[in-house]
Amino acid sequence: MTDKNMFDDAFPQDKQIGGSHYKNFTIQPYEFISKNDLSFFQGNVIKYVTRYLFKNGIEDFPIRKIYKKGDLIKLIHHCTPWRGLNVLLRAMQEIKNPNIILDVYSSSQVYGDEFSKVHDKDFMPLYEQAKELPNVNYVGYKPNEYIIEQMSNYDMFVYPSIFEETSCVSALEALTAGVHVITNNFGALYETCAEWPVYINYSTNYEQMAIDTASAINTAANYLHEDFIQNHLDEQQKFYKRFYNWNKKGQEWTSFLKGALNERK
Repeated sequence: MTDKNMFDDAFPQDKQIGGSHYKNFTIQPYEFISKNDLSFFQGNVIKYVTRYLFKNGIEDFPIRKIYKKGDLIKLIHHCTPWRGLNVLLRAMQEIKNPNIILDVYSSSQVYGDEFSKVHDKDFMPLYEQAKELPNVNYVGYKPNEYIIEQMSNYDMFVYPSIFEETSCVSALEALTAGVHVITNNFGALYETCAEWPVYINYSTNYEQMAIDTASAINTAANYLHEDFIQNHLDEQQKFYKRFYNWNKKGQEWTSFLKGALNERK
């Protein structure tokens, strides 16, 4: 049996320590932010400054998959489990189209063995739920290199976020691969993804958000083969090739840092 009420268990935003992009720092941003009692917005400044060399640029631009009517519609979700996996699994219970399959790579292992050993047990009920659903394959953790390599084999990245993102690299990876994105307008997701995805409204009513997500998936499945969406995805990939490659992001950061240094003079 799957649990439709699994919305109040173990979504520890307070357990978010960082990620692989922070692992080489002596003091992680989370520790600095908490010990100095910084606000959410001040904390974001700290996170951006410490990880600017490691984020927001995309190096590999795979050949985009062209979906053809009647093909299996493959969905991917590769975010950490406290970011909305509960809502997505509830949504998948509403999907009756046998042609729609979701692969879930969600795991806390991305933060390393020690973090996973302590925290992954909190999400075992969600992992078990994913394994039980007939239209979901729970794959578990795979290195980012594997995800990037496989991304172009998918048709949709679905992310009903319950985590206040400041910049979502998972979404950028999907957008860059020309994958159709379904997400919501929580945090800075709209600023990151612009007009390219289908957006559902964020709500603290996770049940309603799950229903809305399922509706968006079903609707997208009906038009995914149409020329207009294929053209849209072509333009989407061109956009991210142009504005989110490392040369472009490097120039932006160089300009920003030069400006900051000039202000100090």
